[in-house]
Amino acid sequence: MYNIFYMLDDPMMIVEFEHNRWYVRDVNDAFTLLTGYKNNELSDIDPDSLLKDGLPFHHLMTLLTEEEGDSSFEWELIARLTAPIPVKLTCRKLQEDSLTGYIVSCKDLSEPNWIDDFAQENQIVMTLSVSEQYRIMDAKRYYTPLKQRTSSLVNQCMFDFVAEDSVKPLRRVMDNARKNGIEEQMELRMSINDKTYLASALIKPFYYGNKTFRSFSIIITELNLHAQDEDSSYKLRMLMLNKNISATSLAQSTLISLTTISKIRNGKIKKPQRLTAELIAGELGVKPESIWSSFKR
Repeated sequence: MYNIFYMLDDPMMIVEFEHNRWYVRDVNDAFTLLTGYKNNELSDIDPDSLLKDGLPFHHLMTLLTEEEGDSSFEWELIARLTAPIPVKLTCRKLQEDSLTGYIVSCKDLSEPNWIDDFAQENQIVMTLSVSEQYRIMDAKRYYTPLKQRTSSLVNQCMFDFVAEDSVKPLRRVMDNARKNGIEEQMELRMSINDKTYLASALIKPFYYGNKTFRSFSIIITELNLHAQDEDSSYKLRMLMLNKNISATSLAQSTLISLTTISKIRNGKIKKPQRLTAELIAGELGVKPESIWSSFKR
C-alpha cells in the first residue's frame, strides 16, 4: 500500500493521534512538492503550523471525520516559500494496530479559485492549463465558437493552435509572466481546424511551495472568427506586439496623443489621417498600406 501512497499524484500526508496530540507520520512526494517542505522537516513539526490563521489541527480532523468518507473542508496550507495554498482536504481512516491514523488528501485549488474569482465580473470563453513544456494539460469550455471538443486539445502543444505570427509574442509573454510571477494580458491569433480566431488571453503562472514553476493558467476572454485582411486595428496590435512597442511608447516616439493611439489601436478610428498613419507605420518599420488598405495607391 505504501508504494502506491508514494506514487500517487494527489498530495497526501499520513497523520496519527498518539499521546493526546497529532503527528505527521509520513507524506508523499506530491505533498512535498505542493508545500515545499521535505519529509524530514515535517517529522517533528506541529501540524497546527501547517494551517493558516491558527486553525487547530485537531479541529480540522474533527471536521473531516464527522462523516467518514464524505466530509471535505477547504482551507489554506502554509507553504515553505510561497503564499499560502488554498486546498480542499479529505481524509480516510488508516487502521494499524492500536494507532489512530488517517490519510489526508489535499487538492490544490489555486487555479480554479483564480478562474472563479475572475469569472465573477468577467466573461470567460475557455480556460487552458499549460505545462512548463507548453503542453495543454486541461481545457474547459465556457462559451466558445469552437465546434470540436476541448478534450482534443489536451496533450497537444499550445503553439500548435496559435497562428505563426503570434507564436513568438505568446512565448515571450508567457516567459515574462513566469520569470516575474505576474499576470500578463495579450491578444493573439489562434488557428484551429483551418480557421483563424482573434483571441484575448489572460495568463498567470503558478508555482509549487518551494517556488519552482508548476504551470500556466490561461483564460481566453474573447475568441472571434477573424477577417485578417480587413482588420487594420488587429494588424496594428500585432505589429506593436511583435516589435514589443506599447501604446505609450508609440505615442511618445510619434508625438501623437495616447488617446488617439488607443482609439486607432482599438478600432474606434478606422482610418487615421495620412500623416498620423505614416508616423505610426514608420515607427513600426512598415508602409501605411500594410496596416490600412485604404491608403493603397
